[in-house]
Amino acid sequence: MAVDSGMEFSDLSDLVKEMYRTAEEVYPDQAKKFLKAEGNKGRRELRKQTKTVTKKKTEKLLKSIRRSGIQKHDGDFQIRVYNKAHHAHLIEHGHVLWVNGKKTERFVSGRHPAAEATKVLKQEFPKDAEAFVDELIKEGFEL
Repeated sequence: MAVDSGMEFSDLSDLVKEMYRTAEEVYPDQAKKFLKAEGNKGRRELRKQTKTVTKKKTEKLLKSIRRSGIQKHDGDFQIRVYNKAHHAHLIEHGHVLWVNGKKTERFVSGRHPAAEATKVLKQEFPKDAEAFVDELIKEGFEL
């Protein structure tokens, strides 16, 4: 079960949203490059958040964080950052503690690294999108 961290365009202002969508249509290569960079940024942030919330060595958990390829969905390009480790959902959402094969009454609460990474990225993404559009304008992009 992969833990998914999602982000919506609803946080962007209408003008930036329209400019970005136009840039996607006119310059799809630059838009894909921008999304890959944002996906890599999301992957780094998820790794950072995962390191801060776990106490033990988490090599397998950290190495399992992936960025998907770019997909076109409903006319927009999308990218996904997720953790493919088989136990990632237990850390994200919590679980009942098992000791020596026996179920205990103790519940280990979730640490929510993907949710925390999403909060950080939702704050930074509009700024990054505006910078991307500004860069295209500087290069001679005309709306």
